[in-house]
Amino acid sequence: MKQIVKKTILDNGITILTDYMPHAYSVAVGAWVPRGSRHEAKDEYGLSHFYEHLVFKGTEKRNALEIARAIEDHGGNLEAYTTRQETGFYAQIERNQLPLAIDVIADMLMHPRMDKKEMEKERRVIIEEIHSYDDIPEEIVGDVFNAIHFKGCGIAHSITGNIKQVKALTHKQMLKYREQVINEIPLLVCASGKVDHNALVQLCAEKFREKKTTGTKPVDTYKANGGYKVVQKQDITQSNLFWGLSFDRSMLDERGRCALSLFNVAMGAGMASRLFQKIREDKGLAYSVYSTADIYCDCVDWGVSLATDPHQLKTALDLSLSETRNFLKHGFGKGEFERTKANILGSMYLGADSPEKRVVRMAEQLLHLGEFRTMDQSEKTIRSMTEEEVIETTNRLFHSAKFSVAVIEPAGRKKTKLDADFL
Repeated sequence: MKQIVKKTILDNGITILTDYMPHAYSVAVGAWVPRGSRHEAKDEYGLSHFYEHLVFKGTEKRNALEIARAIEDHGGNLEAYTTRQETGFYAQIERNQLPLAIDVIADMLMHPRMDKKEMEKERRVIIEEIHSYDDIPEEIVGDVFNAIHFKGCGIAHSITGNIKQVKALTHKQMLKYREQVINEIPLLVCASGKVDHNALVQLCAEKFREKKTTGTKPVDTYKANGGYKVVQKQDITQSNLFWGLSFDRSMLDERGRCALSLFNVAMGAGMASRLFQKIREDKGLAYSVYSTADIYCDCVDWGVSLATDPHQLKTALDLSLSETRNFLKHGFGKGEFERTKANILGSMYLGADSPEKRVVRMAEQLLHLGEFRTMDQSEKTIRSMTEEEVIETTNRLFHSAKFSVAVIEPAGRKKTKLDADFL
């Protein structure tokens, strides 16, 4: 699948990438700040996420309603998100409205008002958002896992911060963050669709003309720990489990990344996966069970998530561990390797129709991997992988990795004791 990708770096350090889709009617375009929750100091927890919210509340020339209408009145949508690694702002809009989308996004990042009254209103909104997560045990157990497994580095704390931390954030801190975005932190602009690269470069040079880059990307520090934690919570009936491990990114080159992807899809990415078939279909122990892999600039984690009856928790944990060990020992079953390759390639082909998926893929590869690999390059690597390479890579990665387990279970019962080992 041939992609036409172009790259330009402006004098002020902004990196611009375009992925040309000649038959697309829409364009997805956005700006990414390579700072997320992991880069926050202890008294700043939740700041990046709060900033993401607050730039929607008004700029020097648009109020919150005018920001929304600017894009939505043309049938488009304006999105933003904060992760542990970055904060992204992007729009999908009819291709002739690309200048408008860039104008709105640049306006939000270069000229946010950061009004004190709006900050207090949005603080209440974010607290309600945190309350909504508190009602989802699957969300909580992932944060508990991160807190114990990554203790000692920024990945450990939640993206939103807790209610006490959000209440403590000040207007002065928000103004300081605004200045860092404008004057210090590098910026990445990406676009996918029928977009003229040179025209976008000119637009960015004009709309981001106030941007200065006098600093560098925030420093990432990785630390992992082995451990177990069980938290009891009122008003839930199931036990929610997340177990996983992590390792340094230096252990993972491009072929290693593809090997991990093949392993992850085979283990827990879909209804045909091993964990789904074993734990849900064969044993009926869980409605939702899956595996997941997260790639950061400096580390990679892999884990398994499921929810089950509290009395079946240890059985489900043992089964998921046993199935993973079985793969590491015996590898793929008959026909499983080719089916897994087809799964990954088919998913990539389906996403290729979407400018939004392509622009997010491009931005996150640049931010997490430090390079962009076209779909053609990724396809060639996937097709060239061997079963033996996947088995050897996953065993090498997992053999010395730290292993942690987190559980959220119903209150009012004897707390579960865990003593499982991965290998």
